[in-house]
Amino acid sequence: MDGNASKPAQDFHASWQAAKDALSEWSKRVSEATHEAMDKIEPAIRAAAEAGRSAMTGEWRNCRCQCRTAHPSDTGVCDGRAVMTRSVSGADVSLCAPCAVAQGVAEMKL
Repeated sequence: MDGNASKPAQDFHASWQAAKDALSEWSKRVSEATHEAMDKIEPAIRAAAEAGRSAMTGEWRNCRCQCRTAHPSDTGVCDGRAVMTRSVSGADVSLCAPCAVAQGVAEMKL
């Protein structure tokens, strides 16, 4: 055998390692993107499911919005029937639709 007999094996090993590294990087990126997407989508899905549950069962929770501080320019909009929850300072707060909209408008940068 000549001295080049190990060259194909080395080439194969190098190619295999490069493919393995690329697959590992791809897997990491897909995992990070999936987690990021779920973090954004999960609250919307939960809110929609809660609104659907409330509409179907007629079981409306009380709105727990702190109207005076959350949306002071829109006083009196609260209808008292919570349709969703929103994370405020790490705690889930039940909100009615008018308060949820008022809070969103209050937080918008104009």
